[in-house]
Amino acid sequence: MKHKRGWQKYTGIFFLLLMGVLMGSLTVNSETTTYDFDYQTDATGQYLTNGTAQGDTYNYKYGQAPGVAFDEENYVNYADEAYLKKSVKEAAGQGLFDVTLAVKGNQTSTPVDLVMVIDYSSSMTGEKLTNALLGLQQFGNELADSLANGSIRIGIVAYNREVYTTNGFSTDIAYLEQFLRETAESHSGTFMQKGLLAGQQLLLEESRPEAEKLFIHIGDDSANRSYLPVDEAAVYQNTGAISDYNGYHTESYIEEFQTSATAYHTTSKNPSDSQAIPVSNTVVTDETLGTIVALKKSGFTYYSVATAPSARGEYIGRNLASAPSNYLTTDENLSGLGSALTEIANHIDKTIPDGTITDPMGEGILLQGAGNFDADQYQLVGWRKNAQGEWVEAPEVATGVTVSEKDQTITVSGIALGENEKLTLTYQVRLNTEAPDFKGEAWVLCNGRTTLTPASDDEALDFPIPSIKAPNVSLAVLKKWVNVSAAEIPDQIDYQVKRTTTTAADSWQQSDRLTLEKANDFQASLTKIPVAGQMADLPKYNNQGEDFVYQVEEVNIPDGFESSVTTEGDTLVITNTKKETEPSTTEPSTTEPSTTEPSTTEPSTTEPSTTEPSTTEPSTTEPSTTEPSTTEPSTTEPSTTEPSTTEPSTTEPSTTEPSTTEPSTTEPSTT
Repeated sequence: MKHKRGWQKYTGIFFLLLMGVLMGSLTVNSETTTYDFDYQTDATGQYLTNGTAQGDTYNYKYGQAPGVAFDEENYVNYADEAYLKKSVKEAAGQGLFDVTLAVKGNQTSTPVDLVMVIDYSSSMTGEKLTNALLGLQQFGNELADSLANGSIRIGIVAYNREVYTTNGFSTDIAYLEQFLRETAESHSGTFMQKGLLAGQQLLLEESRPEAEKLFIHIGDDSANRSYLPVDEAAVYQNTGAISDYNGYHTESYIEEFQTSATAYHTTSKNPSDSQAIPVSNTVVTDETLGTIVALKKSGFTYYSVATAPSARGEYIGRNLASAPSNYLTTDENLSGLGSALTEIANHIDKTIPDGTITDPMGEGILLQGAGNFDADQYQLVGWRKNAQGEWVEAPEVATGVTVSEKDQTITVSGIALGENEKLTLTYQVRLNTEAPDFKGEAWVLCNGRTTLTPASDDEALDFPIPSIKAPNVSLAVLKKWVNVSAAEIPDQIDYQVKRTTTTAADSWQQSDRLTLEKANDFQASLTKIPVAGQMADLPKYNNQGEDFVYQVEEVNIPDGFESSVTTEGDTLVITNTKKETEPSTTEPSTTEPSTTEPSTTEPSTTEPSTTEPSTTEPSTTEPSTTEPSTTEPSTTEPSTTEPSTTEPSTTEPSTTEPSTTEPSTTEPSTT
C-alpha cells in the first residue's frame, strides 16, 4: 500500500487517528428494497425466468433482464449502495461446478463532519504514539482523497486538565497536523467532561446542517475531574438512561453544570489547586455520566475507543457509545488501536459497512467440503480498482472477512466495501445424481434464497440464483435366440438392470423386474426404469463424477437354455442358446456304465455271467434305437445336472461363460 505521508511526526498520529475513525463511523441508513427475481418451474426444471443456458449451466441475464437496474459492469444495482452478482460455470471434472458470489460497495453520498475527542494526558507519549502510528498507516492512501473531495471534514478536541480545539472543521491535512504538533499540549488531569462538552459544541456550532455528525472518544475513560452542578439543578432518577456495568450503578444524575466556574470536583484527596474540591470517584463518575446522557439527546452517533480501561472506565465508556457495537477496546500502549479504528472506519464512507451473506445450498445440491468447509474448499478474494480502472487483487479488502458453513449453508460475515472495492467467493457443488428422485436433464437451482445484508439493521438484498443440470443415458436392450425354433421361443423374458460405481448409501443398485416381449421383437430402449416401485432416471455419472456402469441380467432362464450378455455397439444383448440334446462327446462307452444307466440298464447289474465273455454283446442286446430314448434323455444327461454350466449366466454374467460368450471383462466398461 502506498503512503502519502512520511509519518515522521508523532503528532501526525492523531490526525491519522481522526481520519481512520472518520473513514469508518457512518452507518448507512439505507432504504434499499430488494428485487423479487422471477423463477419458472416446469417439465424442464426450475430456473430464472430471465436467464440463459450454456451447456449444463443456466445464469441470469445480467445487464439485459427487464425491471432490474444494472451498473456498467452488469451487476444488479441496489440504489448505488450494493452491487451483486451470482453465477455458475462448469469446472474441470465431470459433474463439478464453480459457484461465484461477487459483491461491490460504494461511497456514501452523505457528507460527514466528525469530531475526535482525545485524552491527551501526560501518558499519551512514547510507545503509545509509536503504536498508534503503526496502527493508522493503513489509512494513508484514503485520507487525502476523502478530504480532497470535501465529503469528510475533521475537527479535533484534545483534553487533559485543559481543552484544545481546532478552528472548526478542516480538510487540510497540514493544518490538522500543525494543531496536534504545536497547539495541543500533554498535561496531567483527565477532565473528560470538559472534553466531551467541547466536542459537542464543535459539532453544534461548526458542522454542516446536511452532514452526518460523528463523535469519537479515545481514552481510558477514567475521569478524575468534573464540573460543579448548577444550583438547584434538576435531579433525574436513573430508569435506564445509564446502564449498569461491572457492578457499578447510578441511582440518579443531573445534566446541568457550572461550565464557566473555576471551581471543580476532583478525585484527588490532596489537590494542589485551591479551586479543586475533593470528592469520591462516584461523584465524578455520576456527574460525567449525567453529561453523557445530555449529549446523547443531540442525536449524534457516538463511538468509544477505550484504552485498557479500568472497571470504572468501562462503565463510563460503554455508556458513552451509542450502541454496544460502538464500544471498542485496545491495549494500554495502543498496539491494537489500528484494528479498533478499522472497525469504526468501515462505517464512515462505505455503503457496505458490516455486511453478511447467507447462502444455503439448493435441494439436491451437494456442497463440496460440507462439514469441513475450510479455506481449501473455497476462494475468497478482495479486489480494488487501480488508476487504470482495472480490478487487481487487494488482500486487505478481505481482511476481517470470515467464511463458515453449517448444514450446507455458507455464511460470509465482516464484509466492508466502499467505492472501487469488491469481494468474490467461489466454491464448488455437484448434483446429487444418486438420489432416488433425481431427474436428469432438468434444471436444479444451485441455492436457496441467497442474500446480502449490508449492515446488521438493513434489509436483506437478494442475489439471482443460477441453475445446473446433469445428463441421463439411454440403455438399448436386445434379446437373441440361438439354436431355437420359433415354436420354442416364449412370449417374453424377464431381466433386471444393475449398476455399479455407486457412492451413496441410499443409491439404488438393482432395478425391479422388466420384460422383453416377442411382440416387440425382444428389444427395448430404456430412459427410465422401475426401482422399488418408482420410476427412476438413468444418470450418466455418480456423485463423484464417475460414469455409472450399467448392466442387464436375465432372470428365470427357460429350462434347457443358457443365457449370456454381451455388448454390441451401444446395445446390451442378452443371448439365449438352446443346449445340445445329444452332444457327440458325451456318449463314450466308458462313461455309460457308471453314470448314465445305473437304474435302467439291467444287464450290467443282473446278468454279469452272460455279458462277461463277450465285449460286443451290449451292441446286440441293447439296441441303439432304444437306449438313447429310454436311458439317456437330454434332461438326465450330466449337462443338465451340473449347475456350474447353466446357472452362472443368470447371476454372474461377467465370469461364468468365458468360452461361449463375448469377453465378459469388456461388458461393464462399454455399457
